[in-house]
Amino acid sequence: MFCAISGEPPQDPVVSKKSGQVYEKRLIIKYIADYGKDPITGEDIEEGDLLEIKASPKTVKPRPATLTSIPSLLSVFQNEWDSLMLETFTLKQQYQQVRQELSHALYQHDAACRVIARLIKERDAAREALANVQAHIATKPLPESLATESQPMEIEEQDKGINEVVINKLNETSAVLSKNRKKRKPPPELTSVDAIKSFTQTSSIGSLHSSTKPGITCMDVDSTEQLILTGGNDKKGFILNEQDGKVTGQLKGHTKKITDALWLGKPNEEGYDTAFTASADKTIRIWQKSSKDYKTSAILSTHTAEVTGIAVHATKDYLVSVSDDSTWAFHDINTAQTLSKIEPNEVTNGYSTVEIHPDGLILGTGTNDSIVRIWDIKVQKNVTSFTGHTGRITSISFSENGYYLATASEDNAVKLWDLRKLLNFHTIQLDEGAKINKVCWDYSGQYLAVGGTDVRIYQAKSWNQLANFTDNTAEVTDMKFGELAKILYVGGLDRTLRFYGVNSEEDE
Repeated sequence: MFCAISGEPPQDPVVSKKSGQVYEKRLIIKYIADYGKDPITGEDIEEGDLLEIKASPKTVKPRPATLTSIPSLLSVFQNEWDSLMLETFTLKQQYQQVRQELSHALYQHDAACRVIARLIKERDAAREALANVQAHIATKPLPESLATESQPMEIEEQDKGINEVVINKLNETSAVLSKNRKKRKPPPELTSVDAIKSFTQTSSIGSLHSSTKPGITCMDVDSTEQLILTGGNDKKGFILNEQDGKVTGQLKGHTKKITDALWLGKPNEEGYDTAFTASADKTIRIWQKSSKDYKTSAILSTHTAEVTGIAVHATKDYLVSVSDDSTWAFHDINTAQTLSKIEPNEVTNGYSTVEIHPDGLILGTGTNDSIVRIWDIKVQKNVTSFTGHTGRITSISFSENGYYLATASEDNAVKLWDLRKLLNFHTIQLDEGAKINKVCWDYSGQYLAVGGTDVRIYQAKSWNQLANFTDNTAEVTDMKFGELAKILYVGGLDRTLRFYGVNSEEDE
């Protein structure tokens, strides 16, 4: 008898019930413990499947005849040495083969990386060339009859300059607005300080925009305060009825999130206003009411990076946009053409927000490198800059009195600037960790709202905090006062529009 595993006569033999093979008991028990199978047939086997063979008499394992003398032992050792050398030689051959295969794989990987890098470089060069072409080729607007939903006017911009006709219109508008502003006083019907202090959330519209990419990024209220325009992270714009909270129109077309949304503030003969949306897809869309819904009437493709902000000029004929590409542009709304695209003389990391002064002759831009720049629109020159913030400028707002400018930054501070003296005369510093995404004045210039982590309302001149609202469950992104500051509209990343005012039931 010989063990099927060792090939030697077993000292303690057992036989398998399943395969009938004879094994050395200690070897087969160890094999079963490790693998649980018969080593010859591969069948599942347990220790109970083994039968002991009672051999009689039990003898001492005989010494092989070949190992009875020194010469035979030397012969065995020589054979074992030769086998060991052959096995070592085979292992070396396999080792060299594996090294060659690894070297070949590494060479292929390096070559693939080089090809990918070259293709990426060629792609970036092609994109840059395309951007340069788009910046210098002009395409005339399509006739209104051809500007359908499936074929909007896409304007490849050409700088036309701000000519004398435009400058005269700006001067005339500024003269009228400035004259009226000097005579204007806060109306007696303006919401009082005590009423502002009693503001509460009077209503809300929730579950707006997509839940997969949640958040209202911007909003505006039309001149009638009946329609609210919102933009979201879901690349869509919504038009809502303020009274019943229903969505009356959807603005679809952008391929990335909407960063800013505005009404023109000048309804047409049918009573419908024009809407504008700016997006991270580098475009600005102009929307006009058709028979059923708002449709894209023109696409402005002036910028080469995310459009971060837009502002409508007081003439209602022009639109200003700013971008992460460190340029701002002046557009003619009626012809959907860019009249001028201005690049800064100094190095900047891109613009983050924009606002036009109420008189319409200057505009302010906030930058990603914490600077607020004031520009003369007529000559497109940076006339002054305000420094003092230490973070990205998130919002700027001119007071309707024409004297004050409020700026907010990621350094959780609001700074008030006097445009006559060109200095910072007051700073509202919030707690560390608080965020400020929006500042806005009411039309009278008596109240300033600050939104971000929460919503706060301050009284001008005294800068006392009148109200603080914490109903939002995510950051506030945009706000606007209603007529006579009777209501404050607030939108945020929690997909909810909130309306703050005096609760009529409590008032009664």
